[in-house]
Amino acid sequence: MKKYKGVVKDNVFEQFSEICGKDLYNHAFNTLSIEQYISVGNILWPEVIEIDGYIFISEFYKSNASNIEELEERFSKDRKQIEMYVNSWSLIEFASGTTDESLNNDNLFGEFSDLIKFFWTMRFNQLFPDKEIVVEVGYAIMGESGETITVYQN
Repeated sequence: MKKYKGVVKDNVFEQFSEICGKDLYNHAFNTLSIEQYISVGNILWPEVIEIDGYIFISEFYKSNASNIEELEERFSKDRKQIEMYVNSWSLIEFASGTTDESLNNDNLFGEFSDLIKFFWTMRFNQLFPDKEIVVEVGYAIMGESGETITVYQN
């Protein structure tokens, strides 16, 4: 038998504040609705737009309320800075509607950021196999608060 690990570390389930099942699969079956699965799928595999050679997560571009000309003027046509600015998002904002204890668990929050980074890297590599796309997690990128994720072309 050969075992191929999944994207989530085995021991993460033991750190959950409320365990609803015997393992991660069972927990998901017992706690998530179809709507929640669909919403999570949209976060992990987001809609992406390409405008004049720039790549953006569509939702972030819509939220930014800028247009390309304004962004080019603001960042002196620096593609990396423009993409980082639009595509940067504070990871805590992904859970802004919850008071879940996991927000204060550094191991779980790290697993969460690794998960998003993993799927976004796959998404951008699938869409743009000939481009060098960087999905970066860091602290206060482009003025965001706390742990932040961003995407840009290198």
